[in-house]
Amino acid sequence: MASKVWIMSSKTAKKRKKKNSQALMISGLVLSAVQFIVSVVMIVFIHYIGLIPTSIKVAAGIILIGCSLITAITQRWKVLGIITKVLSVILSVIMVVGCAYLGFTRGYLGKMTGKKTQTDIVGVYVLSGDVAQSLEEINGYTCGRIPTLDSDNLEKMLDDISNKDVALSYKDYTSIMDAVDALLNKEVKSIIINESYLGVFEDMDGYENLESRIRCIYSEKYVTQVEDSNSKYMSNENVIGIYISGIDTSGPPNTTSRSDVNILLFMNTKTHQILMINTPRDYYVPLSISNGVRDKLTHAGIYGIDCSRETLEMLYGINVEYYLKVNFTGFLNVIDALGGVDITLDYDATLSQTGNLTVHKGVNHFNAQQALTFSRERHAYADGDRQRGKNQMMVINAVIKKMASPSMITNYTSILNTVSDNMITNMSYDKISELAQLQISKNIDWDIQSYSVSGEGASATTFSAGKQKLYVMVPYEDQVKQATAYLEQMCRDEIINVSE
Repeated sequence: MASKVWIMSSKTAKKRKKKNSQALMISGLVLSAVQFIVSVVMIVFIHYIGLIPTSIKVAAGIILIGCSLITAITQRWKVLGIITKVLSVILSVIMVVGCAYLGFTRGYLGKMTGKKTQTDIVGVYVLSGDVAQSLEEINGYTCGRIPTLDSDNLEKMLDDISNKDVALSYKDYTSIMDAVDALLNKEVKSIIINESYLGVFEDMDGYENLESRIRCIYSEKYVTQVEDSNSKYMSNENVIGIYISGIDTSGPPNTTSRSDVNILLFMNTKTHQILMINTPRDYYVPLSISNGVRDKLTHAGIYGIDCSRETLEMLYGINVEYYLKVNFTGFLNVIDALGGVDITLDYDATLSQTGNLTVHKGVNHFNAQQALTFSRERHAYADGDRQRGKNQMMVINAVIKKMASPSMITNYTSILNTVSDNMITNMSYDKISELAQLQISKNIDWDIQSYSVSGEGASATTFSAGKQKLYVMVPYEDQVKQATAYLEQMCRDEIINVSE
């Protein structure tokens, strides 16, 4: 009897063991099916983001699908099947997270690329003591305008005013200075002016408190197209030219504004060199719209990003196809998300123009606020604006290096969000994808060279300020020629060795 019970118990145990084995196999096959589906989704995302070379995409696809098949096959064995189940779960979770990150990357890059518009804010201004609080309340006022500047946006504003049944008596002026002076001197009771033009007065003696003396009672935002570069200057199919414009204002980066940072960056995909040329904001040069009349380079920005780019094309005689516009204040917030940046200096200095910061020879670790102070300072240096340009290039270079380090991973989405909120470019996503694939496939170790032009400080009239004299930097022509010579070398696919 006991023997019979033992036999029945043994059979029951075998059945239970068989059921458990079948359950393990079925669960393993289910996991392998889930892994296969997630692998397919991952492959689709890798293709969708477009940043990975085809050879790597194919290899990744084979490996991912192969892993799911291995998971299915190994379910025939208990121990090996359990191991592959665990690995399958881990790999599936990693792929799901990876898909999310790839989606974030595609979305954020799409947000900042291919931007070919800019936003101008045009306003109607009165004296701060005027009783009028709205456009309707200035009906019948005399109004100054500048028809030779920003004519398209001016026409839009005149139409908007007319559509609101407001009748104004217009008086035309030929310069920004004349129009603002007319309002301050009460020759007219109001003026129509692009908000970006008011940035010109920040450099002028006697106009430091202009914002408290005039008041905007009505404004409109107008979106205009930024034209592609069609210059006939020197170029090379291996050379990619990017104008980096740094603004230091609140609001989105596509808002028309003065450009305080003006860096030309050229990449030669054949020689694997990058050349950055910094041009001081006060450089005294003809603008592309000024018919040969000189102005401060920073003022070119108030007429649009294309004016700044075209002005630099004229100065150096080279085609610059792309632009990258950065709100420097907002962009530097990414430094805190990266845990700070390290910048190596060969001097000691105390910087106090926009904060109190002591820097020293050797490695300096900066947070966002310190990096901003370092980037803005010019009064502490004998070279002034030229050294500030060098400092800004050092900060940009440090951020790029830090973003290529493992610290990027810990705050990936936060960093991408900050960058996309404060940076725009007319470079298409497809072009960025092409460059990313080139970098990944060839693992290029770029040789970065930089050069800064300088000049002599002077006081002179400008296109934007009219008869009012401003501080300007008259270019050292030999340095401009040297910068042009470096660019010519790059366009001949020659190796550049910059010496300053």
